[in-house]
Amino acid sequence: MEQATLFDRLGGRDGLSRVVHRVMANHLANPLVKTRFEHARQTREEMTNHAIEFFCTGLSGVATYQGRPLPKAHAGMNITEQEFVAVLDDILAALAAENVAELEQAEVLKILYGMKPEIVRL
Repeated sequence: MEQATLFDRLGGRDGLSRVVHRVMANHLANPLVKTRFEHARQTREEMTNHAIEFFCTGLSGVATYQGRPLPKAHAGMNITEQEFVAVLDDILAALAAENVAELEQAEVLKILYGMKPEIVRL
């Protein structure tokens, strides 16, 4: 029997939406990255919607994301490794709070860590 996709195992669009809303709340409570999100060019709602579309596109294969590519979105921000890890920690905490199993958390972490060169020190 074929295993469900990661997108489906995360609860599809609704599940990802719940996770992303928790992630944004975590970022705003995290002293290491809080100011980056408080002083972003986009509103919290815009950032949340872009993140939902980004992950839905990446995990489902259905192209709904209309934002900039990661390197362009993060260019000039000079995000540090410490900030990157803080964001990953916030995401893992959100996944755990949504009762996402450890296997799926590990899969998400692997995907996100693969994005590091497109985010850090640009």
